[in-house]
Amino acid sequence: MNPSNSINPINDLTRGSISKTLLKFALPFLLANFLQAFYCIVDIFIIGKFGGGSNGVAAIGNGGQILQLLLSLMIGMTTASSVLVGTYVGAKNTRLVQKSIGVNISFFVLISLLTSAPAILLAPRILVWIHTPPEVIPDALTYVRICLGGFVFIMGYNVFAAILRGLGNSKTPLIFVATACVLNIALDYLLIACWQWGVKGAAIATVLSQGLACLLALAYLARAKEIWPKKRDFLLKKTMLQEILRIGLPIAAMCVMLDLSFMFIYSVVNKFGLAASAGYSIVNRLNAFTMLPALSFSMAMSAITAQNLGAGDEPRAVRTLIPGIAYPWFCGLIFLIIMQIFPQDIIGYFLHPQTVLREDTIIAGALYIKSFSWEYVLVPLVFVSNGFFNGTGHTMFTMFNNVLCTFAIRVPATFLLGMAANATMYTIGFAAPLASLASIGVAALYFWKGNWHGKPRMLNISSED
Repeated sequence: MNPSNSINPINDLTRGSISKTLLKFALPFLLANFLQAFYCIVDIFIIGKFGGGSNGVAAIGNGGQILQLLLSLMIGMTTASSVLVGTYVGAKNTRLVQKSIGVNISFFVLISLLTSAPAILLAPRILVWIHTPPEVIPDALTYVRICLGGFVFIMGYNVFAAILRGLGNSKTPLIFVATACVLNIALDYLLIACWQWGVKGAAIATVLSQGLACLLALAYLARAKEIWPKKRDFLLKKTMLQEILRIGLPIAAMCVMLDLSFMFIYSVVNKFGLAASAGYSIVNRLNAFTMLPALSFSMAMSAITAQNLGAGDEPRAVRTLIPGIAYPWFCGLIFLIIMQIFPQDIIGYFLHPQTVLREDTIIAGALYIKSFSWEYVLVPLVFVSNGFFNGTGHTMFTMFNNVLCTFAIRVPATFLLGMAANATMYTIGFAAPLASLASIGVAALYFWKGNWHGKPRMLNISSED
């Protein structure tokens, strides 16, 4: 093997200090997720300042719900990529690593192509279902159609990032995301602020920047000769495909259900008018940022758990839970304090001083974030425990817990709080923290009962196959 033409992206997560290993592995994910969330916020910021004010912000917010729904389905499935690759890396089975990478790439390219076209056709109806303000729908459709036109690139990067997580490699995706972030911000400014392309410019910037990240990740993995699949590994063989579906489908179903619940929240909020829709859209982008520590440590927990179980070291995986929850919890506490003290200042920063309905948008967004922000200290427990159970392969429980709490608590609470005679954006915001409290209780009971114990499944595939 020629070192100049090959790389080794594998990082062993089964040795060394637990806390240091977790932190070293999770921090690049945190930075990468921060950059992704940052350029999502830049979209909203530049649109709010230069590309349509509250109307443009609401268009990206409502249209983005459709894109997020489809993306959640796919990203939920990519959990299987991380878990399978991580398990085989921990077991030191290079041949199964190759097979899992090959089948994952083929599967997700096919699915992304098959799902984007129906989503484009259904987009107008979905926007009506969630009570999108009529004046917002044309721009929202433009945003959705352009983004879904390049969905294979958006999805491609997420698949490659999931594979790299399973390999224990969190630094390389950071480089790709940083590159995409710089491109996205530059294109946003050029297309929206300079050329006045509005929402269309934001969508084009997103597709082009994600496409660059996808191609960079593909080129990087293709150079890893030791784990890059052989040609026959790209065939959708039944045994590996069944494992992907077994692990990934429950998480995909859970993610879709959660996004459907948030679309329902949009439908309730939209009934309060354009200002409420725009304020909620801004808060949603802010929430994506504030949830990053919990999300990043959850992703790290899945990969670390899978590798350690693959290596037969369950106690080490369990001990990682404590720092895995503690780190993002302290971050959540800081975000909670900031949002309680400065909500209007933060919301107002995203809107031009001359924006129509600016003050109403700021008030609506500030009211919602004041109550919702209690979620910031609850989500770390929910996300990191989900990451642990996903890493053990018990994704059915994760789906059951989250769907139950979403549709038994969050959706009914949103409806009741939103339809009450004295309903405000402040009262609606409490629905999410209530659901998270219930989810934490169910997860703690499941962990205590120990139903998640057991060795990970290893496919009975000959290394010569």
